[in-house]
Amino acid sequence: MKNLYPFVCSLFFSILVVFNLYGADLAIVDFADEWTKVTGLRDTLDEFKIEYDDYTKEIENGKLAFTRQNKVFFIGSMATNSAKLHQGLDNNAGVIQEFVKKGGLVMEPTQADQNEDNVDWLPEGLICVRTDTDLPVFKIKKPKHPLFQAPHRLTDKDFEKWGHQNWPTVWEMIKSHKGFTVIAESTGGPAIMEAVYGKGKFVMMCIAPDKYHVAGNDDNTRKKARMFMENMLEAFVLSKPWTIDSRTKLTTKWSILKTTR
Repeated sequence: MKNLYPFVCSLFFSILVVFNLYGADLAIVDFADEWTKVTGLRDTLDEFKIEYDDYTKEIENGKLAFTRQNKVFFIGSMATNSAKLHQGLDNNAGVIQEFVKKGGLVMEPTQADQNEDNVDWLPEGLICVRTDTDLPVFKIKKPKHPLFQAPHRLTDKDFEKWGHQNWPTVWEMIKSHKGFTVIAESTGGPAIMEAVYGKGKFVMMCIAPDKYHVAGNDDNTRKKARMFMENMLEAFVLSKPWTIDSRTKLTTKWSILKTTR
C-alpha cells in the first residue's frame, strides 16, 4: 500500500493539471451591479444548464489565464461596475488580445459609461467609447447575421419595449467606434458591432440581455431578452466547430425550453 501512495498522488495531480488545461468552451466574468442587483449572465447560464468557467475571482485578483478549451469569453453586462473587475480586465489587455488573436471570441454587452467609457483592453486600431444616452430604438442592419437567425428568427419588433426600471432597450449608447462593423443600430449609432482581430473576433453591445432576462420590468422584456440570449449562445458558443456535440444537445435543449416558457 505504501508503494501505491506516490502513484495515487501523482495520478491525482495529473488529473488536476488536465482539468486546468481543458475547461469549458465558455469563460465568463459576472457581477451584481448597483442598478439591477443581479448577476444576470451566471443566472442565465445556470438556468440553461450551459457549462462555463467563471473567472470573476481571478480577475478581481488581477489574473486571467484561459484554458486550451476556452473559445469564448463573455463579459457580463455592467460587470465593470466593480472597480476591481474593471481594473483587472484592463491589466489583462494583452491576455485578452492574444486570446482573440489565436481564434477566441470576446463579447461585451452594456457597461456604464461612468465605469468603462473607453474600452481600454481593445487592441490598437479598435475603439469603443460609451456614453450615458439610453434609447428605445433598435434596428437590425444585418438581418442574416447568425445573432438573429437561430434558434429564433428575430426582427426589430422583438427588441421593442425592453425595460429595466426607467432604462429602455439600448442602455449606455456607444457614441464612437473604429474598426468595427455595425450589426444593429439605434438612431444612427451602433447597438451591436463586431470586429475581426487575428483569427478571432470582438463583439460589443449596448444592450443587456443577460440582465434584462433576469431583472426586466415585464414578461415581454424577460421573454425577448431570453430569446436573444439563446441566439447569442447558439451563434457564438454552441454552433462552433469545436462543439459539434454540444450543438446536437442544444437543439433538444431549446425545444425543451420552449415548452416551459
